[in-house]
Formats: sequence, structure tokens, C-alpha cells
Amino acid sequence: MDFLVIDDEKIFRDATCLLIEDEGHYGEAVVSGEIGLQTLRQDKFDAVLLDMNLGREKGLDVLQKILEENPGLPVIICTAQGTVSTAVEAMRRGAADFLEKPFTQEQFHLVLARLQRLSQMTKSIERLEQKVKETASQTPELLLDFASPIMREVMDVLGRAARTPASILIMG
Repeated sequence: MDFLVIDDEKIFRDATCLLIEDEGHYGEAVVSGEIGLQTLRQDKFDAVLLDMNLGREKGLDVLQKILEENPGLPVIICTAQGTVSTAVEAMRRGAADFLEKPFTQEQFHLVLARLQRLSQMTKSIERLEQKVKETASQTPELLLDFASPIMREVMDVLGRAARTPASILIMG
């Protein structure tokens, strides 16, 4: 996975990128939300680690802008002033997860595992939605075997009944 780290503290940015690389992923770091948004417009990332307090910028405002421009992109909020209400507000606004600074490699690993599960579920949903669209565009004749005369007769009755408000129960 490719991560964008948005934090105004150089030590935290560098340490987080090293942690990401130790987990076998790519990490790129920027110093502000504005630069982070520009970077997201230019490159594709799988997730963002966003500091809650970015100097003059508020992390929750940056979170909102990121999600407006990149719907579905997982954003993990990080903060040294973590409270339950802060975490709840971040999640309510669309954050995928919340980490309190400083976090351990094990804590990051757990978040990474959740992100990977989320990514797998999203891909599965997209595949299923595509199958539903493909199936919905097919006529019943393509979905069922109508080679026998009895099935052709059933379809004829169904075709005539479809033009009426009648309900039909097919048993067989």
C-alpha cells in the first residue's frame, strides 16, 4: 500500500515513513494539509495518515477536503491530544481509523490489517456490483434454459402476466 503522511512535525513524519517501509509499504510525507491535497491530486495513494493539529490548519478540515476530492480514500487521524470525543468526531466525519501519538509498531500493524480488510471488502463489493449490473442487463432467456417446450410455455405466460398487476408464483 502507498501511504501519504501529513504532519507538521518532521520527526514524526520521518519515523512514520520508516515504520510504513518496515511493514513493506511505501510512505511519502508532507508538512501541511495544503501540500497534502496537492500531492493527492498528482499521485495515487491507498491511504493517508493525517495529523489532527497541523499548525494553523485543523486536521478535521483537511480530512473533509481530502474526502470531498477522494471519496472512499481511507484516512487515519493521528494526534497527541487524543480523547474519546476527538476520535468519535474524526470517525463521524469519515476517518477510517484513529491513532494516538506516539503509537507503536503493533498499533500501526493493527490499523494496517484493518485497512487491508477494508480494501478487500471494497473490491469484493465492486466485483459483486459489477456482476449484478451484468446480470440485470441480461434477459431472462439468457439466465435460464428455455430449450424445452414447457419452459417456453411458462415464459409465454409470464410475458403476458407481466403486462398486468397480477402476482405469479412459479413452482416446479
